[in-house]
Order: sequence, then structure tokens, then C-alpha cells
Amino acid sequence: RMGTGDDLEIYHNGSHSIIHDNGTGDLKLIGDDVIVQANNDETMAKFIENGAVELYYDGSKKFETTTNGGSLTGDWNVSNDFFWFDNGEAVFGNGGDLKIYHNGSNSYIDNHTGDLNIRGNGDDIFLKPVDTEVALKAIPNGAVELYHNNVKKLETTSTGATVTGNVDAGTGGFLLSDDGRIRLGTGF
Repeated sequence: RMGTGDDLEIYHNGSHSIIHDNGTGDLKLIGDDVIVQANNDETMAKFIENGAVELYYDGSKKFETTTNGGSLTGDWNVSNDFFWFDNGEAVFGNGGDLKIYHNGSNSYIDNHTGDLNIRGNGDDIFLKPVDTEVALKAIPNGAVELYHNNVKKLETTSTGATVTGNVDAGTGGFLLSDDGRIRLGTGF
């Protein structure tokens, strides 16, 4: 026991060895580098003077602080939300190939290498400008549907496309191949 009021105690209770600070100030470990090891000399943590803090799992470094923030080796399982502030980017790929971010006013998905694929596992894929309004619906092994004000106006079919409403070709008109036809009426 140390201190006039037993401020710090170091003892063994029969099962565990304990360093106990009785709340009279900070408990400080001071050294050039501080290394925490298991009994088998396996490193658990390193606190390096003027450098990194390193955390280990089973003797293998998994996390370290760096000049720019930190570095993680392995998977990071997050059970709650993961927040980025405005202009913070989620960056993927060795060269920053894909970035997802919000600049305070707008949100972006920037793809700088190859194709940007949005894939599902067999369910429909929707593009919605607001939660209750569909703009585009992609159906696996089926149609792609386009909507105006939540009303389907065009859908692809196995033979072409179906349009609900008018088609305005503007001043360009329609261009058909040599064997192309325009069919009008229900009895074509």
C-alpha cells in the first residue's frame, strides 16, 4: 500500500494480481515505450513514445494509430452505426477507386475504375427519389420499369417494350430499319 490514505494498492487476492488506484488521481505508467505482455511473452499492446499505439490479438497486430489516424488489419464488425462527417469519404480500392460521401448538401457515389454494378440477390432493385415513390424498378430475369410520379410509363418485355401514355418524338420523328414497321390498333 502506498500513500497516506492507501491511495495505491498492489496485491494478490488468491486468484488475481491487482493494481488498485483508489481514485485519488490518474494512474500513470511512465517509460520510453510501454509494452503489455501475457505470461508467454505474447505482446498484447504497445504504447510507443512519440509514435503509435498498437493493439494485438493472439500476438498479431490488428490496430495501430498512425500519423493520419489509424490502420486496421482484418475485419471490423460494427454492431451499431458508423458515422462519417460532411466531406468524410468511405474509400474503397488501392487507388481510391470507389468513394461514397456526403458534402453537406448532396450525396455521391463516385466510381473511378471499371463499371459500377448495383446487384441484388434475386429481389427487385428500386431507384426511389423519396421513400414512397418509385422512379425505376429492375426485376430479376424480367422487366425494367420506368415510372413518372409513381405511375409506370414504360417497361421492357420479352419482345420489346410497352409504353403507357403518349410517346413524344419531338422534331426528330421515329427512325425504323428497312424491315421495321409501325403497327396501329388492336388487330395488327
